[in-house]
Amino acid sequence: MRMRALSKAMMVALAAAGVQSVTAQVTEDADLAGLQGWRYGLPDSGVAPSYARFEWFTRMGERHRGGSELSMQSYALCVPFSDPRKTGWGKTMLNMQFDAKVSVINTGGTLDLHNDVFYNFALPITFITPVENGNRWTYGLAPELAADCEATAKGFDVAAYAFYTVKHSDTFSYSLGLASSPRFAEFFVLPMVRFEWQPCEDWRVKLNGYQLEAMYRATERLSFGPFVAARGGVWAVETDRGDRIFRVRSLVVGGSFEYDFSQPGRTKRIITASVGSTVTTNAQFLERNARKDAYSSHHYRPALYVSAGVDFRF
Repeated sequence: MRMRALSKAMMVALAAAGVQSVTAQVTEDADLAGLQGWRYGLPDSGVAPSYARFEWFTRMGERHRGGSELSMQSYALCVPFSDPRKTGWGKTMLNMQFDAKVSVINTGGTLDLHNDVFYNFALPITFITPVENGNRWTYGLAPELAADCEATAKGFDVAAYAFYTVKHSDTFSYSLGLASSPRFAEFFVLPMVRFEWQPCEDWRVKLNGYQLEAMYRATERLSFGPFVAARGGVWAVETDRGDRIFRVRSLVVGGSFEYDFSQPGRTKRIITASVGSTVTTNAQFLERNARKDAYSSHHYRPALYVSAGVDFRF
């Protein structure tokens, strides 16, 4: 799929990515035999953040003698409202969570923003239904607000996603599905693809949330390896021409590491960190609907990319 189409669907993919990251572990751990009727349960830690992440793009100048500059920082947090192992109907599990992301975009020169702080708030509601041979259906909705503080009325959207996961073997699984974000995606429906492959005991290759990575397990707790990923976001913003869509798209390559600091017998607790470089970055203003052509576009030179996070969603 073209990079353009991928980046425009990024908000849908990221809404589902956190759900995808825990679905496999949930279906393996849950004992659903004989369950009937409705049940509900919170995670053992209660209503508390289970995931946090920081990203930083250093200042980059515009290509082709352009007259603008851009840098970006973002802060993400996930708070679960249910434990899928304890919540659902019969064999169907229910995951509910609150995702929050605050992005600070600093610009200069010919790229002018009325506000430099942008908000993404989402409430993914996801159903997970195991079927035969370790396969499963996953489907849900994600009401979301993506806007600055002045264009909130134009920033509401409801993303939808559904995908089927096939456990081909103990070393390879893949997911195929569809996603939709009516306001922010160029195409009404887009394909979703995910896979996880363990070619040998110490290597894992994974595509998830528009990030492709290959991780080497150096020890029982430490893994590291290269990655390539799409990063950025789409927001409704206030401009001199009224409320418009502002979109930042970036292709990043680099290296990551993961460290599992959980105690024996407890669920995973992972620290992650990445460092790399942007290959290409584009910032655009569009008309009210993201299917319209951009009327202002800026292309930027490479910059340093750094991220760090902690993940308890297992």
